[in-house]
Amino acid sequence: MANNQIVIIGAGNLATNIAQVFYEKISKEIHIHSRTEGAAKLLANKINAPSYSFDVNDIPFDANLYIISISDDAISEIVNNKTLKEKINNNLVVHTAGSIQANILEKLSANFGIFYPLQTFSRFKKANFKNIPLCLEANSGFNYNRISKIAFQISEDVRKINFEQRKYIHLAAVFANNFSNNMFAIAEEILKEKDIDFDILLPLINETVAKIQKESPKKVQTGPAVRKDTKVMNKHLELLKDNTNLQNIYKFVSKNIEETK
Repeated sequence: MANNQIVIIGAGNLATNIAQVFYEKISKEIHIHSRTEGAAKLLANKINAPSYSFDVNDIPFDANLYIISISDDAISEIVNNKTLKEKINNNLVVHTAGSIQANILEKLSANFGIFYPLQTFSRFKKANFKNIPLCLEANSGFNYNRISKIAFQISEDVRKINFEQRKYIHLAAVFANNFSNNMFAIAEEILKEKDIDFDILLPLINETVAKIQKESPKKVQTGPAVRKDTKVMNKHLELLKDNTNLQNIYKFVSKNIEETK
């Protein structure tokens, strides 16, 4: 490999955080590429990257590492880009998606792998990667060692995860993070209707999170569904009488709690 340059393709939430931590811990020679000029420039300026591009023709040739951190659909498109393949020149390329196989990258290079950080990211909040699980995979032991060497400079939690495991990790993460956050959003709306601040629930949420770090979530489940307290549940359903959608969610989740306890 000719240099220490790293090309990051993408400028969204995850790409932003990867760019920040790689610039701090791995290399100052970061090149940002995005289909949108404004997004590429914004991220490059954010981390003081020396260069950026929005045209594939301007992506650096023969960089040390290419990180593709874009949507699943966009990955499926970009791997067929012949210009990008020429730019990569069989150097190491990884993607950061949770539900796409590594071998989709063989269209771009003979050296490829996965760099999947298991965390929720926002471009407006800088992530601390120290304890974020980094799920890695590669098409050879040699390439795995190259990726893991980088990963251990970023996080103390580096794991070798195959695609079968990774797709279920991604599924579980959707339940644990995306769905739970949707429940928080529902709770916030319920409180807002009665002029109550959401922060009244924060001690409850924090205690729940603290408990599941020591016990199985199944063991620490509480509430009317666990107790089979139909009187309380019926009262709650009455309060939701004007929102059939929330009633159905309440019924479904309560039934699931009853059946899995």
